[in-house]
Amino acid sequence: MLKHAILLASEEWCKAASAGKVKVYDFFKTRKKGIRALSPGSICVVLTKGSNLFYGEFTVKKVEQVDAKKYEELVSRGLIHEPQRLGPYDKVWVIYFDEFVEYPNKVHKRELTDVKTAASKKPISEWVITGISFIDQQALEGIRRHAEKPPSHGELVEYLLDLGKWLGFVAKKEEYTPDGVYRIDVVWRDAEGHAPLKVFEVEVSGDVDRALARLAHAFDMWRCEQLWLIVSDEAKAERARKLIQPMLEGSFARIKGRVKILGWKELHDMYMSIKQYGELVKEFSKR
Repeated sequence: MLKHAILLASEEWCKAASAGKVKVYDFFKTRKKGIRALSPGSICVVLTKGSNLFYGEFTVKKVEQVDAKKYEELVSRGLIHEPQRLGPYDKVWVIYFDEFVEYPNKVHKRELTDVKTAASKKPISEWVITGISFIDQQALEGIRRHAEKPPSHGELVEYLLDLGKWLGFVAKKEEYTPDGVYRIDVVWRDAEGHAPLKVFEVEVSGDVDRALARLAHAFDMWRCEQLWLIVSDEAKAERARKLIQPMLEGSFARIKGRVKILGWKELHDMYMSIKQYGELVKEFSKR
């Protein structure tokens, strides 16, 4: 059975890893015990130093002890963030990984009062984590359950703004329809002063009728090409569609073919995948 682990890193390391700029986690040169328990496929959950936030996770590709020469080679390739200074005879353990997955919800360690390993009497909220702490599948799933709570309305709106700008649109938030009746969460235009091509509503209150009313009114005012509804209480679009479809068969039939529904996790995952290439995508999208 695979062992998993909690590792410590700075918030700067986490941000760099989330942006795809880090592919190696390196331990301090004095760290030796227990590392061999990790193997390809093990999951390492990263806890930020000082702030004690579970920031994200990565899957172990390989665990290896390297000498100073090999370590410097990894540094020169840009795979290590905040590198250590090693003497000529020093050796350190490193973990190779392909992708760092940032959690939608950065959960504080103290919140994990209901998460523990099968063999532990203490919940993770009471653990003292100073280096590497091993966990089992039960604890890993508990951490993920807390960390996959949906982002806030504001965070989802910011995702949409960034995505629009990366893709070459003029993206704005909280814009009123021309008659001032509704304020729309996010609109994307092809140029300043033009009518929006795409409008987005992020629904967090459960009042889907009101969100659809905003989208329908935006269509009446602007004749938008696409109307997007981001549903934050459903992670996946498939289930959300089943819940909303009856409404599109009735009062909102006129926008049935234009409304696209997206679950919050799909938006989050897409945003995180593109984030590391955001500026490059922006360059490609220039006309």
